[in-house]
Amino acid sequence: MFGKSKNKKSEKVRIDTLVADTAYALDDFMSSGQSSAELLAKLQLSRKQVFEAVNFDDEVESCKEDLRTAMMASNWRLYGDGTDDAQIDRIYRAVRRQLEAFIELVLTARLNGYAVARYIYKVEADGFITLERLADRRDELDKYTPRRDGTLVYQGESGEELLNTQVLHLLLINRPTAQNPAGELAMARLYPAVSVRSNGWLYAHQFVKRYAQPYMVGKINGDAKSFVGKLYHFISGGALTLNTDESVELLQNTANGEAFEKLERMANARIQKVLLGKVKTSDLAHSSRAAQETEEAARQDRISAYLTLLGLAVQHAVDALVAVNAAYGLAISNEGGLWFEFEKEAEIDKARAERDKMYADTGQVRFTADYYEQVLGFEKEHFELVQPQAPESAHAALSLKLANPAPVLSADQTMMQPKMSAILSALQASESYADFQTALDALDLSEGDMPIIDKLVGQNVREWVAGSEGQP
Repeated sequence: MFGKSKNKKSEKVRIDTLVADTAYALDDFMSSGQSSAELLAKLQLSRKQVFEAVNFDDEVESCKEDLRTAMMASNWRLYGDGTDDAQIDRIYRAVRRQLEAFIELVLTARLNGYAVARYIYKVEADGFITLERLADRRDELDKYTPRRDGTLVYQGESGEELLNTQVLHLLLINRPTAQNPAGELAMARLYPAVSVRSNGWLYAHQFVKRYAQPYMVGKINGDAKSFVGKLYHFISGGALTLNTDESVELLQNTANGEAFEKLERMANARIQKVLLGKVKTSDLAHSSRAAQETEEAARQDRISAYLTLLGLAVQHAVDALVAVNAAYGLAISNEGGLWFEFEKEAEIDKARAERDKMYADTGQVRFTADYYEQVLGFEKEHFELVQPQAPESAHAALSLKLANPAPVLSADQTMMQPKMSAILSALQASESYADFQTALDALDLSEGDMPIIDKLVGQNVREWVAGSEGQP
């Protein structure tokens, strides 16, 4: 028992050491302060080789699908001064048809550093030139070279060719610099984690193939070949007889492949961090709600970065449509250009809402329509301001209540009404609490009680006499 527990503990230590060492190696590679181009050179692989390896990984594809869904669900609009609504609708439909192609270009630019597409135009019956489709060139990106001045060169069979990136080609670059005009490529930082995943599966397959089935070992003093046949017959469901000096043992590996699962989870987490900005809950061993909320905010910021790149791509296409129609088709009326933007949802600032509520509860502040439109983001047709009623003073309310008593008063109410009137009169005539206290001390609240008491006594006597005589 003790030996078996010790082996399991040492095995657990070896697994943790393996995972930790792998994580340190990835950290050293990805956090070395080098640019993505330098990391690519360090891998000694071409951009195309790394792109193909990363792009076809299933975990990378899963993250890309999450990004596609988020970008497709984002609301956007086209606007411009002096524009014709019918023409804007035609451009809107053209962009909507090609939105998925633009999103793929954004993902390619994020992974590869840059993306290239060819505009394919179509002339409609009235002469309007629309965008029929985008020809994505991601399969031959190694033939395209972005330069420092923003131009794009194509290396074809006839040599280098300078391409038109105004209306014919879309060149989308992710964070280009003077030293790296081809943009920052995320695949150089993803490749080590993708490599751990792919090689981990190979090693896991070898592990299962070699150790998943137990080994049977037999010890005999006779003919070994005939004994092997007996063992095969025994494995198939038969029986086996042994002498006292012979034995059969079943050897089985106690490892369950836990190391491969941990390595894969670690690689998945690094891929998700780079692409999504957060780790999916399914790949978390343990986490807190606060940490998840923080990472969710980081994911939203990361998606905003993708939307910014998508906005640049669509705006380039809109400008190309306007320019092509102005030169060869049906001119699009506009004053200062036609613009594409994503609509931002109004977010509730809880701290500001609580502060504004404290001011509003004082009764001395009333918010205007501009506050609801400009600060809270309400549409003018979605709300109306309710004029608050002037509050009645405590004295006026009490006076009104006492001035209109109930039609039938009880004896107690009849006795107390003049007393309350006297107290209220003293309160209205006082300017401070001291004045009110002085007025109360001077009041004789017993005044007027005797007529009421005499009336009540006489009424009670008459009722008692009538009861004693048997009258109803």
